[in-house]
Amino acid sequence: MKHLFHPSHAFPFQASLLACLVASSLPSFAAGNEGGSINLATALSRAVEKNPSLAAYDAEIRSAEARILSALARPNPELITEVEDVLGSGNFEGFDGAIYNLGIEQLIETGHKRKLRGEVSDARSERARLEFEVAKRELLVEVGQRFVDVLAAQEIEARASENLKIARDAAVAVQKQVEAGRGSGIDAGQAKIGENEARLSFESARLQTELKRQRLSALWGAETPDFSHASGSLSAPAGPTPELSALTANVGQHPSIALAEAGVSIAQRELSLEEKNRLPDVTVGVGYRRDEAVDDNAMVLGFSLPLPLFDRNEGGIAEAEANIGKSEAIKRSAETQLRLRISSARAEMEAARMAYQLVAGDMMRTATDHFEKLSEGFAMGRTRYLELLEARRSLLSVRKQRVEALEDYHRARVTVEALTTNPDLSK
Repeated sequence: MKHLFHPSHAFPFQASLLACLVASSLPSFAAGNEGGSINLATALSRAVEKNPSLAAYDAEIRSAEARILSALARPNPELITEVEDVLGSGNFEGFDGAIYNLGIEQLIETGHKRKLRGEVSDARSERARLEFEVAKRELLVEVGQRFVDVLAAQEIEARASENLKIARDAAVAVQKQVEAGRGSGIDAGQAKIGENEARLSFESARLQTELKRQRLSALWGAETPDFSHASGSLSAPAGPTPELSALTANVGQHPSIALAEAGVSIAQRELSLEEKNRLPDVTVGVGYRRDEAVDDNAMVLGFSLPLPLFDRNEGGIAEAEANIGKSEAIKRSAETQLRLRISSARAEMEAARMAYQLVAGDMMRTATDHFEKLSEGFAMGRTRYLELLEARRSLLSVRKQRVEALEDYHRARVTVEALTTNPDLSK
């Protein structure tokens, strides 16, 4: 029997699929290392091993394998016993004139029905395995995207922490200027407002990071985040977005297409079985006969054959033929949906790449230069603090937009790579 990969088996993830999203540098997370760091490969491995939703697929695969054994089993023989001419009247009173029959009957299937049933069950077992592969691939996408979310949240939190420190230092500097008679109370008030805004932004960013870690940990069944830091960083787009034609060239390798093809295969085998079910099966029997009235023994031979006069299984054949058409339509729909998902993800990836180039280029340079010039002017007393505060807000906003553009880019990239590559996940 074909070896099937189960969720309970070891899963050394082939990192080529998604690990290029990040430049891992910190130690990987290991079981029992509560509060440590986690990298993408470990998160993927843990999710496939412990995700609650995959457990049902494991049970279904095993059930399908068991049904193959049932389908290939021969019909059991039947033991037949009869006692005739007893408990009557006259010569048939009591058991003195009884006739005892003891025999065995065996159903003999024609048309290789048992073999065809085995092929149908084997095809259904393959479909169960492919359903698991599809669910596992979708889980990998979800893990990759949530890992990207954690990295982005950590980056935003780090920038918010830096901004809070700058706001605090500025508030102290303004207060000293006021005490020295070189500043105004308005600037001191604005500095305090800026510090409070920075503190609020930092607390919001910190809570968002905790929420994103919790959502990632939930994919392997952890009620609370069991790591303190996602290892890696979001890299800038390395080059142009691949062309759609190149991405859709091998859509047939995706498990969802193989799953749809398995449905067609099952329907075709079911049609072959239904056509063979038109052939009647034969029942033969052999037995022993004892006649107490004459004190003689004899053998009994039996043979029966259903006559297909009123039911030639037209209904079963018609249903199987309809299922073939249905399965082929499902396959065409699966290919269309997969191409649409790839196209949509590619478009999102390209839009995020363009947004990143704009934000990280002109917008970032302009906001940084403006803030630095106003900082110098404020230090020399030529710039009001309110202007400096607005410049800092603008710079913080641009930095956040840069991270969000990278987040959108890598989320889309995770989807594109998962839909267009075929890593060997069963080794």
